[in-house]
Amino acid sequence: MTPFQNWRRRSVLLAGLGLAGASLSNIARQAQPPEGNRELSDPAQQLGGSNNTERPLRLGWSPWADAELISLMVAAVIEQELKRPVERVMADIGIQYQSVARGDLDLMLMAWLPLTHREYWTDVRDRVQDYGPMYSGRLGWIVPNYVPESIINSIEQLRQPSLAARFNNRVQGIDPGSGLNKTSRDALKRYDLTTMELVSSSSAAMTAVLAKAIAEEDWLIATSWTPHWMFARYQLRFLKDPKGVFGGLERIHSIGRPGLDQSAPSVAAFLNRFHVPEPDLDALLLEAQDTSPAAAVERYLAENPSRLRYWTTGSI
Repeated sequence: MTPFQNWRRRSVLLAGLGLAGASLSNIARQAQPPEGNRELSDPAQQLGGSNNTERPLRLGWSPWADAELISLMVAAVIEQELKRPVERVMADIGIQYQSVARGDLDLMLMAWLPLTHREYWTDVRDRVQDYGPMYSGRLGWIVPNYVPESIINSIEQLRQPSLAARFNNRVQGIDPGSGLNKTSRDALKRYDLTTMELVSSSSAAMTAVLAKAIAEEDWLIATSWTPHWMFARYQLRFLKDPKGVFGGLERIHSIGRPGLDQSAPSVAAFLNRFHVPEPDLDALLLEAQDTSPAAAVERYLAENPSRLRYWTTGSI
């Protein structure tokens, strides 16, 4: 087992989280055996006492394709190059924002700005540190290319009951607390799509439903975003959004808890420099589907030493 696999096995997953206002310090976490279960309220794990440079940094992540890969990459760099242990903590995106602001998490990597997570960001912006964008993306509703563009190319056309019925009056969504689902609910209202229903699920469920529809050439509308591996695997297109509900180009930022730049300056400096070119990320996401996210990240870091050196030292 490689060092990369070793630290990945120690990653922590939080499941069954409640409301965003609930303190993560009261939620038990499932850790990798034989370490057993630990809680954020364990005195040995408290965030207080920033001079403790050996305690693991808690990195929040969401179960989205790009989020998993980027969180693995950041954790690998921090562990292997900056020699600081990391625990990846999976949580709802709203809880991540609040937990970073409170200091229950040290950092999160999926702040979609300026539009998608605007409400979350407005609430915490004065209580967190913004380390800037890591890459850019786009949100919206997609259809497979075999759905004729001459019949539908815009969201507003779904006001036609007969056309909405061709898609079973459904938009396949992802997790309910995601910014994409929130914006999709807004789109239903803004476009007056009274016969359409947003079906919440998860990122994995959305891609499974999409794959099944494509295999059977069924008509389907799904919520989606770039970068995502499915755009490399399938022929897809975004529906036009004339009202601009989903905005334009979004930038995905990393943010940290207050004082992270003081207690972990090398980590903060790395996050300020961390950027993955979009073509590289697209290729990585597809590779991760064919192998695994961990294997794709391990290969990428091994084959890009100059980029890794710049991220961690600033040397070009």
